[in-house]
Amino acid sequence: MKSVRFVVALFLLATPVRADVIEQGPKDSPPSGLLAGVARADITPPAGIAHLNWGSQTHVEAAGIDPAGMIATALVLSDGRQKFAMVDIDAISVEGLEDVIPIAAARTGIPAGHIRLAASHTHAGPSVSSVRIPMGMDITQHQRTYDAHIAVVKEKIVGAILEATSKLETAHLHGAKGTGTININRRVRAAGGNPPAVGRNPEGFVDRDLVVARIDDARGRPIAVLVNFQCHGTVLAYENKLISPDWIGTMRRVVEQALPGAKCLFLQGAAGNQGPVEGFTGDLGVAQRLGTILGHQAAALALGVETVRREPKFEGFVESTAYQAKQHWRVLGPRDALLKFARMTVEVPRRRYTAEDIEGMEQKVREARARLEQAGPADPWKKHQANARLRRFSNLLEDWKKPHDPRPLPVEIQILRAGEVAIVAMPGEPFAEISVAVKKASPFPITMFCGYSTGAGGDYMPIAEEYSHGGYEVERTPYAPESAGIVIREATALLRQIH
Repeated sequence: MKSVRFVVALFLLATPVRADVIEQGPKDSPPSGLLAGVARADITPPAGIAHLNWGSQTHVEAAGIDPAGMIATALVLSDGRQKFAMVDIDAISVEGLEDVIPIAAARTGIPAGHIRLAASHTHAGPSVSSVRIPMGMDITQHQRTYDAHIAVVKEKIVGAILEATSKLETAHLHGAKGTGTININRRVRAAGGNPPAVGRNPEGFVDRDLVVARIDDARGRPIAVLVNFQCHGTVLAYENKLISPDWIGTMRRVVEQALPGAKCLFLQGAAGNQGPVEGFTGDLGVAQRLGTILGHQAAALALGVETVRREPKFEGFVESTAYQAKQHWRVLGPRDALLKFARMTVEVPRRRYTAEDIEGMEQKVREARARLEQAGPADPWKKHQANARLRRFSNLLEDWKKPHDPRPLPVEIQILRAGEVAIVAMPGEPFAEISVAVKKASPFPITMFCGYSTGAGGDYMPIAEEYSHGGYEVERTPYAPESAGIVIREATALLRQIH
C-alpha cells in the first residue's frame, strides 16, 4: 500500500514538470477556421510507352521506370463555406488533362473555377509527338497506348481530388522563404559564330527564391508541404530512356522523409528561362543529387515554419547549475486562415513577324536542308542531328508565315489567398523576371508564383528585353514583347484586390 501511495505521489509531483517539458504548439491553439485534405495517386505508366520528349533522341519507347515513379497529389482547402483544389501532376504539361476539372467538380461539389491542375514539367514522362517521332514511322499504335494511359491518369486525378475532399480536417497553415541553389539561367547567348542555345548562362538572370508552405493538422502533425521553385525538369534529356519525374521526385521524397506523415506538392515556378545547374544528361544520379539538395533546403524551411502564432514567454527563473530564465514557447492563437480567390483573363498582343524575320528563317531552312544533304549515310548521328535541325526550322517557318491574327491572346491569372500566403498561377512558361516582379510587389509576406497551370494561355512568355537575343523560347513564343509587362501589372493589381 505504501508503494502504491509512493507511485501516486511521484506521478502528482511529475505532472507539472511534464506540462513544462512539452512546448505549446498547434495542439494548444483554437481552430484557425481552415480545413485541409490531401491524397495521392500513382500515375506511373508501363515501360514501353512512347517517350518522345526530345528532338535529338534516337529511341521511341521508354526502356524502364525511375524508382521514384510518377504521381499526382491533390490538396483541397476549405473554410467550411467554399472549397479549392490544386493538383500537382508529374507531366510535361496539363494539356489534354483539362477535362478532368468538370468531372471532378460534378463528383465533389467544388466549383470548376476553384480546381487547378499544374504540371511538374518533367521532360522524362510519357509523350507522343508527331514532330519528334523518326521520319516515316507510324505513330498510330504509340498514340493508342498513350491515350489509354492518359484515360487512366484522368480517372486517378479525379479520384485523388475526391479522396482529399473526404479527408478534410481542421488545419493550420503558414509559409517561409529561403534560397534554392540548383537552378541557373538557361539562355546561352550567341557568341563566336554560334547561335543562341539552351544550356547554362552563369551571367543570366536567375531567381533562386525557394518558397514553402506547411499545413499541420489540429495536433500539429504535418499533413502537406508545398514547395515552389523555378527550374526546368531537364536534368534527364535525350540520352535518358527512363520514365521519370526528374529531380522533382527525389526532392519530394527527401521532404517527406524529413516531415513524416506529410505529402509534398511541387508547384513549378516561372521556369521559362531557368534550368538545372547540371543537366541534359542520361545519368539518373545527377537528377537524384540535385533533387536531394533542394529537398534538404526545402525541408529545412518547412521544419522552421510556425503554423500558429507563438512566442517565448518569461515565466520566472529556475535554480540550476546556471541561474536560468524560464522562457517556454506559448501559443498566442491561430494564424490568419482567410480563404479568398480571384481570377481574371488578361488580353495581351500577339507576336508579329516581319518580312525580314521570315526571310531570315527561310535562310535557316535552306542551310539546314543543305546540311542534311551533306550528312550522307556514313554517320547516322550526324544525319539524325541534321534532320532534327531541318524539322525545327521548317516548323517555325510554317508558323511564322501564317497570316497575322490581330485579335489579342487570353492569359488567365488565378490567385488563391490562404491567410498570409498567396499562390499566383498562370498557364505556360513565364520567364523568371515576371515572377520576381510580382513577388516583389505583392502585399503578402509569403507569395508563391506558379506556371504550367490550367487556364487560358500557354507557351513561353519572355520579357521584352530578351527578344533581341533570339533563341528557342523567343522563336516559338506567340506573345508580343509587351505581354510580360501587362501580366506583371495585372497580377499585382489582383493581389492587392484580395489582400
